[in-house]
Amino acid sequence: MVIPTKTLALNEVNVYFFHSESCNFCNQEKAYLEALKERYFNLRVYSYDVSSEINNDLMKQAKELYGVKEAGIPFTIIGDSTFLGFSESKKCDMEEKIYEYSYNSYQNLFGTKLLMIGYRTDLVGDVEKSTDKKDYVIEESRPITTADATNSNQTTAKSSKFQITLNLGMVILILGIIVLVLIAKERKRNI
Repeated sequence: MVIPTKTLALNEVNVYFFHSESCNFCNQEKAYLEALKERYFNLRVYSYDVSSEINNDLMKQAKELYGVKEAGIPFTIIGDSTFLGFSESKKCDMEEKIYEYSYNSYQNLFGTKLLMIGYRTDLVGDVEKSTDKKDYVIEESRPITTADATNSNQTTAKSSKFQITLNLGMVILILGIIVLVLIAKERKRNI
């Protein structure tokens, strides 16, 4: 069930999302944040892939700023609240904070101190807070085993070999067409 709430002034809510493309929980949170953007038009998500050294350093600075000592991703800052990891309970807590910061001011420490990003406080519109905690289901993941990694590598290798073979076939086909065109031109000149 969704309860609409009308307001005259609404805050923009900044979300700073540190992730990696190879992280299953990161990908699930990314999809969840996209779903939340449909409900909260005032949500601004800034994504940082930590496989980049610059973004990884930025995440370390953010964790230091908020006193987060634990390592790991996904790491998310919503307003001035931090979340490490992604789970069903954190999903609910994240939406609570988004809703709270939509109506209440926050310091935005990370945005203002490290990125020089502020937030608007003059937005007009409605936001909907979900009362159904099952509106977005988190997939359970399992640890990757050596067998999974081997199968994945074999599949990737087969796919790469196929792609190389396909590309080589295309080159041979194009060269064949060029040769046929040159032969046709040569015959035309001889006639």
